[in-house]
Amino acid sequence: MKRKLWLLLAPLLLASPSLLGQEDVTHPTAYRPQDPEPIWATSFAEAVDRARSMPDGRVFVELLDDPCPQCERMASLVYPSADFRAFIKDKVPVSLLRGSPDGARLSERFGVRLSPAWLVLTPDLLLAGKQEGASNQSTWFDRFIAAERDWALFRQKLAREKASPGDLAASLAVGEEAFRRFGDAMAEERFRRVADAPNAPNDLRERALSYLASIALEARRIDEAETDLKKILATTKDPVLREKAELRLADVDLGRGDRLKAAERLKAFLVEHPESPLRPQAEELLKALGAAK
Repeated sequence: MKRKLWLLLAPLLLASPSLLGQEDVTHPTAYRPQDPEPIWATSFAEAVDRARSMPDGRVFVELLDDPCPQCERMASLVYPSADFRAFIKDKVPVSLLRGSPDGARLSERFGVRLSPAWLVLTPDLLLAGKQEGASNQSTWFDRFIAAERDWALFRQKLAREKASPGDLAASLAVGEEAFRRFGDAMAEERFRRVADAPNAPNDLRERALSYLASIALEARRIDEAETDLKKILATTKDPVLREKAELRLADVDLGRGDRLKAAERLKAFLVEHPESPLRPQAEELLKALGAAK
């Protein structure tokens, strides 16, 4: 499902630069006019099944409204081209209305608000690319290329992790990227490995715990989220991370339905941290709880 806007949805480290251009990657497969016309699936389930049968296969999902003149315009500009045929050759395309059950589910999960839009997904629903809103042919082709380069970087991280299974930093990097791509199960496995490793440096452990709390809160595993947040507070020397963990405990209270305790925690936070950059978030939530002065 689409991620909820908890107070600290993204841990401190998520404000990182774009992955594009951070290191050299192989350019996506060159566009070739001889690539065959794609065969569109008739349902999302069919597209997933076909993608699973392909080496490293993925699903290209076109999301439309009805009516949607801009959808028809972008389709006429993009899909007949040799460039698109080359891009789609390791993917199974399927067209879904955003109002259909599968279309609504995917739009909600990946935050699609505008049509036309496209997603590139693994069969396990890991996000490999996204574009929403009509523009022009070159913009969509640029997004195709950028998405493939970004995906190549992720696969490099997976390769580094596989080559060095004891490298906690590599595992954390894969987990962070999987989290960004809505692969919470894949991410959680790695974050827990880092958080529980006896030899994990404190900064890596605390970053992993911060992500784990986010995942647990979204999954409504409230006790687990509280435990991870308290582990951060017991060890961290980072004042910003401490303040974030303190505020995140208000999300725990809200997850248990205890609005009064959440309001008391937020008021205490404002008293203890009058200069905190997180003060506006605490005040906003207090106002939403009807407890602001």
